[in-house]
Amino acid sequence: MEGIIVGVDESPYARAALRWAVAHAATTGQPVTAVMAWGFVDQHHLEPGAPFDPHYTSAIAAKVLDDLVAQALGREDAVVRHPVCDLPARALLEAGADASLIVVGARGMGGFRGLLLGSVSRQVLHRATGPVAVVRDDAERAAGPVVVGIDGSAASHRALVWAVDHARRSRLPLVALHAWHLPVTSAGFYVPWPDPDELAAGADRFLRTQLAAVDTEGLVTPVECRAVSDRASAALVEASSLASLVVVGSRGHGQLAGAVLGSVSDQVAHHATSPVVVVP
Repeated sequence: MEGIIVGVDESPYARAALRWAVAHAATTGQPVTAVMAWGFVDQHHLEPGAPFDPHYTSAIAAKVLDDLVAQALGREDAVVRHPVCDLPARALLEAGADASLIVVGARGMGGFRGLLLGSVSRQVLHRATGPVAVVRDDAERAAGPVVVGIDGSAASHRALVWAVDHARRSRLPLVALHAWHLPVTSAGFYVPWPDPDELAAGADRFLRTQLAAVDTEGLVTPVECRAVSDRASAALVEASSLASLVVVGSRGHGQLAGAVLGSVSDQVAHHATSPVVVVP
């Protein structure tokens, strides 16, 4: 499926994800498809605590999905409904194989009634071949800046390109954030050289060099460069408190030079207070 794919269930996180996806689609002109995965054990109902229905069918699932979309958006909407009998993560990954974006709630209903799991969003984040948006709630942040994390990796460059395009379409300011830290020895002691001021100046130069490789024409304001002495994940999570969106690459450099980890995108997706887009 092309366009934007959204995972839907009866959780408030899924409703927030659907509303965010529709708002994002309004800036891109792309279709939105709501995917609800169901099974004979993993059923979906509108009423909290509804009993297990041995006669649950695809027709019931289609009706529930239609009602869930209506609850989130109202009856007049252009969202395509796609109920599918499958495991949630697999259904989303298959439906989103050719999508421009997959959108998931930060947490969703698991296979056992009343059990909230984050496994679906985590699986989609780790296995998707395209960008994934993680939406936690409906807090109003529409006017906040777009914050993009930059570390020099190829995924970071792709995240920057995605963030610039989103900020341009949404008419929002863009903040480019690079986190740096003092080098440490294997014993955990800080190396006395180079001078922290030199490192800060070098981080700022690095950030501007990365920005120079991307077309930033058409943004509402010049890009704000923010070089921060902190761990990347902590700096991005802190920045998310005032952001409309945080964008990160799926892999980035960790605390040791040359080490390539997924921990930054994982931590930001789990702890940021704004929506997060992870770009592979």
